[in-house]
Amino acid sequence: MSGMNMEIINLLKQNAFYPLINKEIDLPDKQGLYLICINKIEVLPEAMENLTYTYFEGKAVIYLGISGSRGLRKRDYNNHFHGTARVSTLRKSLGVLFGYEKVQSLKDQGTSNFKFITEYEKALTEWMLNNLIMYYYATDEDVENIETELISYFNPPLNLSKNKSEVNKEFRRKLSKLRCTL
Repeated sequence: MSGMNMEIINLLKQNAFYPLINKEIDLPDKQGLYLICINKIEVLPEAMENLTYTYFEGKAVIYLGISGSRGLRKRDYNNHFHGTARVSTLRKSLGVLFGYEKVQSLKDQGTSNFKFITEYEKALTEWMLNNLIMYYYATDEDVENIETELISYFNPPLNLSKNKSEVNKEFRRKLSKLRCTL
């Protein structure tokens, strides 16, 4: 891990967002990167019970992402905590692990895009608000390379595309299949 990225890890510690306590406006409307951690590992879907986790501030890291130009507030808070699985890979992964029923709109027919039925999207929103914490780092710098290095460092099990670790590899393979099956 580079010295610069260790500095970013320290900055993440200073920026915790608790979705039940903090308000949307508390997040910067600026690009950056974020870690999603679980308050209590016991509430995760059963398929995640026996995974190996990296801990941050005493909490298991389950996902890491970047917001890009849409900003932490719009991209991460709105899409992840109040969106649908169609616009959030985090929601998509958690929902399929909980076994939620998927639906496709007419325009999504023939693609792998889906969301969950309204009842399950609401349940997922409630679960996420009650159980997840988001640590963030807002920056103007290019976060693509930083994201890749931090995924390698934290090995979040819900990151599929850039996670090359052998740890939890079989879980990620199964999750990928679940997400692609309609």
